[in-house]
Amino acid sequence: MSQPAPLTPSQRRTLRALTDTFVPALRRSPDPHGFYSTPGSATGADQVAAEVLAGLPDAERRDAERLLDVLARAGLRPETPLALREGLLRGLTRLSPQAAQGLAGLRRLLLMLTYAHPGEEGRPNPFWRQFGYAGPTFTGAATERDLPTLTPQDGETLEADVVVVGSGAGGGVIAGELSAAGLRVLVLEAGRQHADAELGRSELWAYQNLYWRGGFTPTADGNVSLIAGRTLGGGTTVNWMNCVRTPPEVRREWALAGLEGVDGPEFDADTNAVMERIGATDQASEYNGTHQRMLEGALRLGYRYRRAYRNVDLARHDPQHAGHIGFGDATGAKQSTLKTYLKDAAARGARLVEGATADRILTEGGRACGVAVTVQTASGPRQVTVRAPQVVVAGGSLETPALLLRSGLGGPAAGKHLHLHPCGALTGTFAGEQDTWWGATQAAIVDEFAGRSGGFGYLIETSQYTTGLFASAAVWQGGTAHKTLMADHARSVTLIHLTRDRGSGEVTLDERGQPRVTYAVTDPLDVENYWHGQGTVARILAAAGAEQIFALADGVRPWTRGQDLEAWIAGLRRLPIGRGGHAVFSAHQMGSARMGQDPQTSVADPRGELHGTPGVWIGDTSAFPTSSGANPMVSVMALARRTARFIAQEAAVAAGRKPEAVTAG
Repeated sequence: MSQPAPLTPSQRRTLRALTDTFVPALRRSPDPHGFYSTPGSATGADQVAAEVLAGLPDAERRDAERLLDVLARAGLRPETPLALREGLLRGLTRLSPQAAQGLAGLRRLLLMLTYAHPGEEGRPNPFWRQFGYAGPTFTGAATERDLPTLTPQDGETLEADVVVVGSGAGGGVIAGELSAAGLRVLVLEAGRQHADAELGRSELWAYQNLYWRGGFTPTADGNVSLIAGRTLGGGTTVNWMNCVRTPPEVRREWALAGLEGVDGPEFDADTNAVMERIGATDQASEYNGTHQRMLEGALRLGYRYRRAYRNVDLARHDPQHAGHIGFGDATGAKQSTLKTYLKDAAARGARLVEGATADRILTEGGRACGVAVTVQTASGPRQVTVRAPQVVVAGGSLETPALLLRSGLGGPAAGKHLHLHPCGALTGTFAGEQDTWWGATQAAIVDEFAGRSGGFGYLIETSQYTTGLFASAAVWQGGTAHKTLMADHARSVTLIHLTRDRGSGEVTLDERGQPRVTYAVTDPLDVENYWHGQGTVARILAAAGAEQIFALADGVRPWTRGQDLEAWIAGLRRLPIGRGGHAVFSAHQMGSARMGQDPQTSVADPRGELHGTPGVWIGDTSAFPTSSGANPMVSVMALARRTARFIAQEAAVAAGRKPEAVTAG
């Protein structure tokens, strides 16, 4: 495969000019850290952006290059005075909505790279001094990878009793449980394994190496930014370790959908088993400044909260480095599936293949017989066939329905009923520095409004400290205003509200056969819960003493202490939820291949096996009949353990053994 051509010198100069327009050098006094006087290009963000743009799909790359060429012809150059550069961009955005959209995308990319790029060896990002932030600094991490992996030859056929597509919370548990049942297990992971010493390098490295499509990716309709893991261990390698049991009202809903046992002691036992295996505890949930402000505000308003359980090895836990876990945990404390269930599976003989994309599920006589796979290696792609009578699809709720659709399986519900737990956020600035990178990312939950209307509501949670993501998501009112906002980043507290959505979106296939996601917050109950959550977060921040509160929506002026808070909250509704308005994020994707009794409205039966296609099983969050209303890791692990029992029974029958003789742990 040929490498994409680099950007032209003119396009690179234009990128530099854009970077220094969005992050300008300003004269401010005092400026002890040189924060204001440093232009964005000092970090090399424009050079990294050139590499990112060169690697985009052809159509997106051509659009970006055309925009850069237009800007160059219009006279946008690094040496042009800042006021003229800003005026040129304002004029172009007024003339062309398409150019405005392209510039907004470039702005977010360049802001993220400017503040996230770790800088050269021994010379950290020059903006971090302003925040008192050293970046990930853990030393002494393990340099050896945890697990051996298999690299098959081109054209090779591999055989197994069960092939598991995906290695995250669902696939990892199923692999571990079925290997314990004596089955030959093969795990396919599209991402790659990294030694602890590689993890936690920086926010930027994590997005490029551990996440689906390179980090936060907008839905096709631009309403939601999606983030999902793409590495061995899946989301459990990069998530924020919040171990929340499935809410009782959700378990009752799932039982009504036909999932026997999920509302009783059997599911309790599954949940307890996974909580124990991953070391879930509340003994490593320290409260940094963000948590302290959230809980102060909640207490003053009389809201209920609880300390979070996290899956952590207490012997390895170090609060000085716990705040970087979304970049991968270099300390090895995070008890991901890589450290637990996949390690168990490998010890029992399970084989793992990294860089392995499942192209389609193979069937014979209407039942599963394997998977056609492309394995990316240093020498190029290799086409591999896996033969197995049981296929577990656990690639996450974005990739699982895409695989089913490419395979012509799953029926009319495949890709539908996608739930995202749409998250909104507000940021408050306080009098003192908050040291938000210290301690656990999520150590407490405000659950006062978890089921405020018919079991649907929202949680208030904290967010990981980031420099790049914060910069790209923060309100935009011009480069000077943005830089002033960023100067106070060390004093900022960002809280999210996570909505249990009743409405849903959809995953379809694009022209390349890849997932195309659409989602809008339009269900009336979801809309009301979203706005109610915005108001609650604002009141918590104000009650905790915030001096200002910022919405993540361009053009919204911040609330300043002394102003009418309720009037400001009401004014937030003037802008839409999603595209063109308030930023919406999703780290929880669910339901796009859901379980149920009706083949017209569900993809799999209540055990997890596809309607009409024996041997194909759904083993991840896409199997959820409804959204979980809580961080879904423990819920999917418990469901996966349940599904593993059914798979083991089917495999036993196929082998001529009594199913009751086979257990899955």
